[in-house]
Amino acid sequence: MPGTRFSRALPETPRLMIPPASPADRASPEVRFGALFEQAPVSIQILAPDGRTLRVNKAWENLWQIHEGSALRAHVFSADYNVLRDPQLIAAGIAACLERAVAGESVTIPAIRYDVAALGGTGPARWVTARAHPIKDSHGNILEVMLMHEDISERIEAETALRTREERFRILVMATNQIVWTNTPDGRVLEDSPSWRAFTGQTYDEWKDFGWLDALHPDDRDGTRALWTACVASRSVFETRYRIRRVDGCYRWMAVKGLPIVDANGAIREWIGANADIHDMVTAQAGLQEQDRRKDEFLAMLAHELRNPLAPISAAAEVLKFSAADEERVRLASMVIGRQVRHMTSLVDDLLDVARVTRGLIQLETACVHVMDIVASAVEQARPLLEARGHAFAIDGDAGGAQVLGDAHRLVQVVANLLNNAAKYTPRGGRITLALACHGAAVTIEVRDNGIGLDHQLLPHVFDLFTQAERSPDRTQGGLGIGLALVRHIVAMHGGTVAAHSGGPGMGSVFTVTLDTVAPDAAGVSASSETAKQTG
Repeated sequence: MPGTRFSRALPETPRLMIPPASPADRASPEVRFGALFEQAPVSIQILAPDGRTLRVNKAWENLWQIHEGSALRAHVFSADYNVLRDPQLIAAGIAACLERAVAGESVTIPAIRYDVAALGGTGPARWVTARAHPIKDSHGNILEVMLMHEDISERIEAETALRTREERFRILVMATNQIVWTNTPDGRVLEDSPSWRAFTGQTYDEWKDFGWLDALHPDDRDGTRALWTACVASRSVFETRYRIRRVDGCYRWMAVKGLPIVDANGAIREWIGANADIHDMVTAQAGLQEQDRRKDEFLAMLAHELRNPLAPISAAAEVLKFSAADEERVRLASMVIGRQVRHMTSLVDDLLDVARVTRGLIQLETACVHVMDIVASAVEQARPLLEARGHAFAIDGDAGGAQVLGDAHRLVQVVANLLNNAAKYTPRGGRITLALACHGAAVTIEVRDNGIGLDHQLLPHVFDLFTQAERSPDRTQGGLGIGLALVRHIVAMHGGTVAAHSGGPGMGSVFTVTLDTVAPDAAGVSASSETAKQTG
């Protein structure tokens, strides 16, 4: 094995010359050994008991790129180079192994990366293992040590490359929020997946084989199992989405893709796959689709609501065409036209309010307002509908002299909308109550009915635009589905809150508005201060 850098070229040690074999000695052991030594594919270096190099074969020259006639080869054979004093071999602990060999022990030399550039050579550094075997005479004296090298550079490079790829893979897994997994060729889980266990909370024993299916949503298990089985059988890409139970018990939507890894013989070696959390995207898409559905329904309702008044208006106009029509018929026709025009005007006003709300253009004309005045005006507006549907209406409680700082017109709109909503969604002859109460520095206005109630799925969205309960088959009840959305926005602009409650379908509904009150002695100051702001 090469060693320290040489300082000068020395005369080359003569090679062992083996004379041409004559027919008589062609099969002699010396000839056979010489031929075997030179032609052996394994690198062989013969050492003297003191560590000097005595002889090398062609495989050694090719391994280290130290060829006959070169100055470096002459140096290796000179007295200036000794394997027992080679700095690289000493640093790697190899020299100590060689000491044991020259002492008479057959020794396996561990792998070492030896760089001939340290000697001034030009060959590449090589990874080698070696075997040092002492050659003894009949008396046990050490004559030579035969050092045989095995070049393992390609194997080491392949292992290093594999470790590098594995390390990159581990870093990638750690750097991503994806779940990464591997399966056997027949589709079972055998290798552990820390990312899967961390997400689902399953132990290895729970998730191995096909236990991973237990972490899926019950509605997704059968379909996923069938698709996975089919993909394994057809050796095709497994791609789907399903819900996985997270360690906290919540289910999350996952996009899943698994690929078969094929070996050199075309057989599947394993499956590798990854799960990406797409829950937020899926729920956002579902919310956008729901919003589109509601808008489509709103447009249908709008067309219906605007068309409804046209029939009576058209009929009344036909009556007015006849000059011979009596005065009473003209009066009734005029009333119909007026009533339907007011209805259409109300629809258009609601649409304009929606446009102002969504664009943030509603302006409040703020002043101190008595709560009972707001209630009285709202009841006056809603009474025609309440009476037309034959509802029993009552006011429960009293706000006393409580006042709030706000826009009287908009606050009346809030209460009137709640009363009209109760009237529309309560079957004829129902019971509607408006309850009032003061709680410290706040007042509550509550509208209760014994109408159709609210489904638990609708309840969280009841104040969203274009949301409404089920309409009757003839579409006579309901509206545009924007009244409660306006209520929420107007109440929020006054710093208050509005809440809805229902026991479920057929159990009626309760809508509660809560507003901060102003002290009576501060009402005048607040109002004048607000007026100064408006006029200033």
